[in-house]
Amino acid sequence: MPTIKQTTKPDEIKSSRPNQPVATFLQEAENLYVWCIDDVPELVKAGIDEELIRKLPENIIACRDAQTLWEKKSKTPGEAQVQWKLQLPEAQKLITELLHSMRFAFRNNADLAGRIKHIAKGNSYSNLIQNLNDLSVLGQKNSQLLTAIGFDLALLDTASAKSEELAALWAQSKNEKQYLNETAVLRNKAFWYLHRQVAEIRSAGQYIFRHRKDRSIGYVSQYWKKKDQRKNNSAS
Repeated sequence: MPTIKQTTKPDEIKSSRPNQPVATFLQEAENLYVWCIDDVPELVKAGIDEELIRKLPENIIACRDAQTLWEKKSKTPGEAQVQWKLQLPEAQKLITELLHSMRFAFRNNADLAGRIKHIAKGNSYSNLIQNLNDLSVLGQKNSQLLTAIGFDLALLDTASAKSEELAALWAQSKNEKQYLNETAVLRNKAFWYLHRQVAEIRSAGQYIFRHRKDRSIGYVSQYWKKKDQRKNNSAS
């Protein structure tokens, strides 16, 4: 896992999403380091810690590694998520069949018909998992009514097994998503820590070379400059 070389407390670093494309930001950070390395004495005089500049390359690498890991995890679904998507249509088809059959079999029993109506209300994935089990239990307790309409009782065992299988996949899928969230937080913190470094160096460079456009230009983000220009052009 990438590490962030910090001079600030971890809780002082933002964990919100980056405010610009990470690849673009990383390239600008690389460009800034190459540009400012010859200006270290002047930047230090302006109050920039030399260590802040020296650590820029390793923090660029840390941010890039974090971004790569996040991209990999976000674009590659986990095995549980893949299996869930494969199993879901079959489970939905099964629960539809159970509901249709039980509505008909229990049509003359107000209590059982009411329970079926209550079970059918839920439409979330967690409801689907629970409903498969509930319908299996209800059907087994009233198997004579189901047998009377020619219902295949083996479907009740299938529903029970499918409920257990989906419950396990749902739990694993949530764990995979949690890991993805943790990966995103790591990337975001790496971005904002590096962003703080870059902003401080740029600010100092723009101040030092405020009378030298040929040098100050290297301390300006071309990404934000172009974005501001487009914004101004659209407003005019």
